[in-house]
Amino acid sequence: MKDVVAMVEESYQLLGLGKIRMLPRINLDSEHTPGFLKLLPCTAHGLKEGGVYVYTAGKDQGVEKLVVLFDEQTGELKAIIEADRLSWLRTGAASAVATKYLAREDAHILGMIGSGRQAQSQLMAIRSVRNITLAKVYSPDPDHRLQYCRDMRESLGLEVVPVNEAREAIRDSDIVCTATTSRGPVFDGTWVRKGTHINSIGAHYPTRREVDESIVVKSKVVVDSRERALEEEGELLIPIQKGLVTKDHIYAELGDVVAGKMKGRTEKEEITWFTSGGLASECIVAAARIYEKAVSKGIGQTLDMKRDDFIPKALHSKSGR
Repeated sequence: MKDVVAMVEESYQLLGLGKIRMLPRINLDSEHTPGFLKLLPCTAHGLKEGGVYVYTAGKDQGVEKLVVLFDEQTGELKAIIEADRLSWLRTGAASAVATKYLAREDAHILGMIGSGRQAQSQLMAIRSVRNITLAKVYSPDPDHRLQYCRDMRESLGLEVVPVNEAREAIRDSDIVCTATTSRGPVFDGTWVRKGTHINSIGAHYPTRREVDESIVVKSKVVVDSRERALEEEGELLIPIQKGLVTKDHIYAELGDVVAGKMKGRTEKEEITWFTSGGLASECIVAAARIYEKAVSKGIGQTLDMKRDDFIPKALHSKSGR
């Protein structure tokens, strides 16, 4: 996880320095499935590879995730990477990067709302940037949150305890994370004490949100991408529609903070809030670095385009691979 956090931090630094070229998430419906195909393309100055992160939504098989990497100069196909684990890790890593720059240095108690797979990567990643001594976990399913706590205690050697109400998870927490599928706010913003940092990752639709408008109004708001957030984030769009804030309430993009163009936390008692929905740059920069590691270690399978008779001749490249 520390490796992926470093890769994602690099992606935000490149983004802040203007060295990333990417498109927002492209969503395509099929006849049977809304949002069936999602594409996130990206190139970056300084990388040898550029590519596309692509994933699908299906009713029977669920989600398939791939990164396809190409040589940035020649255009040759370099790698096809199964990206389910990469996507899972980099989602937690994005919150960890935000936590590194926005949470108090002495933050050590984490409140988690959600007990699914994404909540696992959140705790794994944030623990790598702050000395977390206690994690309190709430989700509506008592058995699910209990199993989550058992699994995370065993894997991290950390005190992870289930709580019976969302308020208990929020109370006295220095860092709060929401990783749910909820369509509405999962806690009351008045419960959040001064000096807290919040990461929310679960809602990426204009009509859905995990935090209420009171959090938005009183927080220093940092987003992964202004363009993405103002198109997808109900947490911002709903209070904007109500006239409670304007789009200028967004303090910064995380890339600007990582690149040193904007300061992160400037006051001990301010509330900071990071909302993310996933960027092409996170996936492609991480995938390119992982590809380099794999090549150096001799990991992976080579597809020989010239010698495999089943490969159409039009796909033969100069390198043959």
